[in-house]
Amino acid sequence: MITAPDDSYSAAEAAQRLEVSERQVHRYLEKGRLRGSKASGRWRITELQIWVFQGIADEMLASWREYCRSIESAAEISAENQTDRESGE
Repeated sequence: MITAPDDSYSAAEAAQRLEVSERQVHRYLEKGRLRGSKASGRWRITELQIWVFQGIADEMLASWREYCRSIESAAEISAENQTDRESGE
């Protein structure tokens, strides 16, 4: 499954992604091992922050960029095909 680097998770959701307890995520956040931001007293952690914590950020960002390029290419081809159909070619 492709997830965007800016997808945001609660501490509980991040715990599920990391396969650890929510308390462990809070410990990581408090110690600065996992980065996040607090909004209204609750932690929010982005997918990119999880990737950095896991040491896979560069690889995952490269995959994300490739995915975005493939989507753009598919959209361009679809638009060209639509134009061809509309012009009768």
